[in-house]
Amino acid sequence: MGPTGEIDQQPVEFAVQSPMRLDVAVSSALQWSRGKAQYLIRDGAVYVAGLRVREPGVHVVEGQQVRVQPQAPAERRDIDAGKIVTIYRDAHLWIVNKPAGLPTQPPPRGGDALNLRLQRELGPHTYLGEIHRLDRDASGLVVYALDRETAADLAEQFRSHRARRRYLAVARTGRAPGVMDIDEPVDEIEPGRMALTATGMPAHTWVNPLAYDAKRQLSLLELALDTGRTHQIRLHVAWAIGPLLGDRLYGDPTGPHRGRIALHAAALGLIEPATGQPRRYYCPPPAEFWPEDHDFGDNDWGAVVGNRGGDRPPAPVDVAAPDGTTPDGTTPDGTTPDGPTGV
Repeated sequence: MGPTGEIDQQPVEFAVQSPMRLDVAVSSALQWSRGKAQYLIRDGAVYVAGLRVREPGVHVVEGQQVRVQPQAPAERRDIDAGKIVTIYRDAHLWIVNKPAGLPTQPPPRGGDALNLRLQRELGPHTYLGEIHRLDRDASGLVVYALDRETAADLAEQFRSHRARRRYLAVARTGRAPGVMDIDEPVDEIEPGRMALTATGMPAHTWVNPLAYDAKRQLSLLELALDTGRTHQIRLHVAWAIGPLLGDRLYGDPTGPHRGRIALHAAALGLIEPATGQPRRYYCPPPAEFWPEDHDFGDNDWGAVVGNRGGDRPPAPVDVAAPDGTTPDGTTPDGTTPDGPTGV
């Protein structure tokens, strides 16, 4: 149910009759208020030409097919069933590789979510503590606590920046960018959309360019966060360099890239609560992350990032233990002792 009351749960399809805003088209075709139409669009219930669109103000043209799906369809609820891979798990924490398209938390209309999938695996009475989130259309590492003490420990590591995250992203840009330190406040200006504002929350992103495809005008970036604001990477990169590939919300005119945004959480460094020792975890981006026929070179960029990344990494993934010790430099192989496991 949205802010305007109950919404019919049956899917509806229609063809746009003339050029107009998407929210106007939905409101007119279904005889709903503009507010109700905007709610469903932002919630991901509206598709144009088969692609999910979350911007009420996007313009549609005559003849385009629009589908409104108020209730998450069965195939959406079961997206990527069995494809969540465990990177590491012990009695205290669980690190998984989230596929793109699966939200961390259940969307308002219901449906599948990473939290629900993991909770089903654990059982309804076992503790599962969410430490951080990852955008629905991004992929990569997400860590959960399996007891309250570990949850408090990990939460403090993220707050104090002792836990380090490293991302890979592809941005559209007409020129090769340089190393950047983006320090611009971020604020929510409407549900699901962030902007840079002088009065926003502090947000700090380090950017280390890895490769540039001049023919396609695409830049492969390594990124690290000192803060974790909603859409921080997407907004900062769009502002300083260009929109992430597939990120229509922040300026990519082509819409979703192979069903996702080209953003992947590739590496995570933290102090293992049970042992007090620093650990690194790494998972390479999936095939659909990469643009087709890209010219980023033959390097295994995912492994480069997992191993600290670039010639001058913006911030080490390795983290120092309280006594100042660091890891021995071994490369994480992305497996548990028994190999990757599906959930």
